[in-house]
Amino acid sequence: GIRPPATEQYKSRACLALGPAMSASVVVKNTFICVVEEEVPASPMGSRGRAQTTDVATLVRQFVHAPSVGEEDEEEMRKCSSAPAAIDANHRVASLVAALDAGGAAAAAALSEICSSVRTLAFDAVGCSLVLRAFEVARTSEAQALAAGLRGWVGEAARSSSACRVLEQIVHSLGTADAAFIAEELLGQRLSALVLNANGCSILRRLIEYSPEDARTQALVDAVLSADVAVLCGHKFGHEVAMSILSNGSSGQRGMILSALQSDVQRFARHRFASQVFEHALAFCSDEERNILALEVVARPSTVVALACHNFGVNIVRVLLELPKVSKQVQMLLVKSSGRISRDRFGSELMRE
Repeated sequence: GIRPPATEQYKSRACLALGPAMSASVVVKNTFICVVEEEVPASPMGSRGRAQTTDVATLVRQFVHAPSVGEEDEEEMRKCSSAPAAIDANHRVASLVAALDAGGAAAAAALSEICSSVRTLAFDAVGCSLVLRAFEVARTSEAQALAAGLRGWVGEAARSSSACRVLEQIVHSLGTADAAFIAEELLGQRLSALVLNANGCSILRRLIEYSPEDARTQALVDAVLSADVAVLCGHKFGHEVAMSILSNGSSGQRGMILSALQSDVQRFARHRFASQVFEHALAFCSDEERNILALEVVARPSTVVALACHNFGVNIVRVLLELPKVSKQVQMLLVKSSGRISRDRFGSELMRE
């Protein structure tokens, strides 16, 4: 397909010659490709052309079958020369996918070619899908060869939306020993930034889920927790890493997150992202850990009432009602303040339940 340059940020133009009476621009807006007709206005106050959505196949046909053009138009066409190259690349990817599906010698040859270019393919949206398909059909030795192609590039790959998927597939497909180089290379990165990155947090979570007891993964988690745990819990990506640590980390690692949550119950239990970490801790930690955190919440009756009347905090109260250690105490607090709670949008829903 035709992909806009990264520097244009979701909006780019490529010029097509559609005929002598009309020119058009290809406008890429978000995920839509539009052809904007730009007729010469009859007056300075003329209206602007209207965008028409078209599919990529139509766009390619227009590009290929455009009428002959002059030197100036040829210069504009040369600016779009990346389009045929992209089409050729996509055709090659399609042929390699077909070879992988065919099996036998054709698949072996395709895997060999993909292995030799895995570093380049992994960082491309289309090429990434090809590499993932190769992992699906590869034998263990072939999968190891594919993974080896990203050695030395894990830091860059962890920040790439395409290459990060390949790293996750390596963790999923290969054993802890074969995927250990990922954790080793990530340890050399600036983890305080990586853990707050959408792609970086994703590969960290896979490592924590698939190899939590591996020494390199534990060292990685310890390094993550050496930064500000409160920031981790309250970040839109970081909180997912915190939840993975609560589910799979060691007792000491879980304890660091629980200590942060206990330091300011009201703040974390009412926060958009940290409340999810709080709820996860109450639901999935050990009984002892859950009870300590729950008792911290009910230590001040006003806290429970305030949470019951909050769009995120009310979910914490729901979990507390399921914990035998504090369930009756929470019910009594809710009944005692039922008048106030029933007048609240979120509290009234809780009381009806």
